[in-house]
Amino acid sequence: MHAFQAADAPVRAYALVGLAASAWLAAGAALAQPAPSETDAETEAMSPVVVTGAPTPGTPLRQSSQIDVMQAPEKDEVEGTSLGETLDGFAGVNNISTGNNVGKPVIRGLSGLRVRVMTDGIGLDHQQYGVRHPPNIDPFLSERIDVVRGAQSVLYGSDALGGVINVRPYALPYGESLGGDTLLRYASNNGQFDSGLRIGGGSENWALQGALVRRDAGNIEVPDEPTFFPPPPDDPAKRSAPAYSGELDFTDFEQLNGTLATGFRNEAGEWALRYTRWDNEQNFLLPPPAGMKPPPEGEEGIGQFLEDEQLRLDGRFEAAGMSWKPTVAWQNNVRQSNAAGNDLSVPFDGTIDIEFDQYTARLEAVHGPALGLDGGTFGVEYMRKDQASRGRVQLTPGGDVENLGVFAFEERAFGPLLLQAGLRFDHRETVARESETASDETNFDGVSRNSYSVVTGSLGGSFALTDTLTLASNIGRGFRAPTLFELHVNGTHGGVAAVQKGDPHLEEETSLSSDLSLRWVTQDTRVIASVYRNAIDGYIFPRDTGQSADNGLPIFQYDQDDAELIGAELAVRQQVTQWLALSATAETVSGEFTDSNDELPLLPADNVEVSARFTPAGTDLLREPFAELGVRYAASKDAAPGEPFSQFDGAPFGSASTDSYALLDLSAGVSTPVFGKDARLSVAVRNLLDEDYRNFLDTYKGYALSPGRDVVVTARVPF
Repeated sequence: MHAFQAADAPVRAYALVGLAASAWLAAGAALAQPAPSETDAETEAMSPVVVTGAPTPGTPLRQSSQIDVMQAPEKDEVEGTSLGETLDGFAGVNNISTGNNVGKPVIRGLSGLRVRVMTDGIGLDHQQYGVRHPPNIDPFLSERIDVVRGAQSVLYGSDALGGVINVRPYALPYGESLGGDTLLRYASNNGQFDSGLRIGGGSENWALQGALVRRDAGNIEVPDEPTFFPPPPDDPAKRSAPAYSGELDFTDFEQLNGTLATGFRNEAGEWALRYTRWDNEQNFLLPPPAGMKPPPEGEEGIGQFLEDEQLRLDGRFEAAGMSWKPTVAWQNNVRQSNAAGNDLSVPFDGTIDIEFDQYTARLEAVHGPALGLDGGTFGVEYMRKDQASRGRVQLTPGGDVENLGVFAFEERAFGPLLLQAGLRFDHRETVARESETASDETNFDGVSRNSYSVVTGSLGGSFALTDTLTLASNIGRGFRAPTLFELHVNGTHGGVAAVQKGDPHLEEETSLSSDLSLRWVTQDTRVIASVYRNAIDGYIFPRDTGQSADNGLPIFQYDQDDAELIGAELAVRQQVTQWLALSATAETVSGEFTDSNDELPLLPADNVEVSARFTPAGTDLLREPFAELGVRYAASKDAAPGEPFSQFDGAPFGSASTDSYALLDLSAGVSTPVFGKDARLSVAVRNLLDEDYRNFLDTYKGYALSPGRDVVVTARVPF
């Protein structure tokens, strides 16, 4: 319904910009992010920092790519259980959610395997076989998160078609006395209780740091509306009523996540060793009928057991006039899932059991002026992944993946003009092995081998029109190699309520991404407006065949087609007085297959966020108080053909397409001295009026409403 052609893009962009601006002026709106102090804009505009997606250290405002950096105190205030939830407030960034613990980031309409998620520069694999498979990252364990929009394959290889998210751990506390902070948080909607501890200290040469967080949550609550399952045959209008409402059974989860790091430094350089573990047990509420009981007998769930651990050694030293950064990393990941109808109360039943070990070695060198250039980065990266599929159901086969990449990214300034260009070559080999696959459902015999060799690059620049106004543009070529899953899946995938079949002849995706940004930043004002286009050749997607399997589920066959995305985003923030900040964000994105003109799947609905943040003067006891009132608006949106869960538009209940809605949010907080340090207390109310709505990127939307009112109380106490 909301797809639009290229010629319509400016009209839609101007309409959203106008809506955001008028709402901002009329209601005193501000985007749901804390306002900066007067020195923040100066720091951002002048101080060089190490930025993901840039050839050398420099301010994000001068990069050719659009970059956002989230760090304390902003990160602490908006931090959620998942990475997608934490980043959802940025313009052009959205969240595919399933309950409260699954949150997959979306950047400019692309998600999943088209967004590269990294931990401090090293790619993270989290078995993305469906929309309900989130990055295995806990935001509490990070100090900073970088979001880079647009194709970034030149530095990070496969999967960075839509952008990059780089999650950075806390810096090791060299020369600091023992200290840390604690987290206590309670969320009323699902009775979730989070408790975390971070501690560290060190000498001038040695440092030690650790963190641990536990999250325990019950079932989520949605507005308690009438349900009609099955609906009355003489009242078709009731077909859109949800199958379930009120408390949604089988939406509970438990997590225990932590990290431990140590480091040593001297005049020769620095080395750090870090271990991180993420453990998650969760239920998913299944759509009816999907389990073992007749639909009228009530909800059924499916239990999943997920584990991820990482061990890495990072170095940094100076040699030959360059800064060298070697990294070796190991990741082990386990995904186990029960059969439909067997929730967490049933021990693991052996249905899906996939484990991989991934080994990465990366060497970067950052250099200063040379060969007429101002500086840049070059390097080499090798990755190998060994996977075994031991379950009765072959969600994906076992096998191995190898990738070797070499790259260079350089820059040169000509007065107010900064030019940046990069080039990369990748060779990837994907091998499916019947010997590593317990199930007999493979669509190949013995060994199936696919190879891909791809050259990618980027060219961009920024021009400082004035001291506060910058124009930036970037053109980048990205690529993504097909996965073992897309090549060889062959069977029922409960996560999308469909039977899926792979295609062993898939080719790599390649994209040409271009954008244009205008950035105006002063001490009191921040306006960033961007337009972009991303043309993808060989977009891989599951095509609805129109056929049904013996179990009644639709059959999706993986296929390829060329696609194009066009969009615009706006972020505005104005410090009106010392105590009032007004801001707004707006976003529109359209994407379609170029042959069929069908809309691309999983695009966010057009949306606007506005809010006002009040920061009155504090006292010695009540410091840095704030109150914030915000409104989130999303337009209506129709589900694309073949989109995951689009089959619910034809079901006797629920809907995969969504109506427009507006939600009201309220938050407040204050700091108070505790044992000589400032503890931070806050309360936030999401969906204050408990409105009925379906978020288009909520994967429960087909058979349940999105979450109702949620009151979140948070305390962070340093020591």
